[in-house]
Amino acid sequence: MAIVLAVVSGTSAAPAQPPEPSPSLVPAVTDRLPLPLPRTFERREDIQPFQQTVRFTIGNEEKEGYAEIAVPARHRLVIEHVSALMQGPSGQRYFASLRTTVRREETSWHYLVLSPQYSGAGIDVYAAAQPMRAYADPDGLPMRFSVSRGMDDSGTVSVDATVSGYLLDRW
Repeated sequence: MAIVLAVVSGTSAAPAQPPEPSPSLVPAVTDRLPLPLPRTFERREDIQPFQQTVRFTIGNEEKEGYAEIAVPARHRLVIEHVSALMQGPSGQRYFASLRTTVRREETSWHYLVLSPQYSGAGIDVYAAAQPMRAYADPDGLPMRFSVSRGMDDSGTVSVDATVSGYLLDRW
């Protein structure tokens, strides 16, 4: 059996320090200022909440119904959420959409995903609660929430829909 002994000197070298970066590589304080925010998000009070509910019916032997929602002049509506509730005769299917226009020429349709909620006593109920990011301007075609139904157009369908978001001043 062998025993190994080590002798340690009473003096030790100072730990190595990392080299200091060259002053030309360190960004100046002015280089690290935050990026400017767009004018529309400078202050929280610039954002005006918007929420509107529309109600309409699709009459017996009609295929579609709709309601228009006005966007205030000199504003852009940023839509964050749309919800809808349809109640009609059993066995019918529905198709719901929101039409918006931006800069008078860009018209888009935003489709909602409907889910069955209740069925009984000759009535079916469908609902949608959908977050989205869409935009609407007051010029061009008006914003429209519409619901269509399939081949069976008997009976009356009632529709409630809410669009919510916020208004931005147009510059």
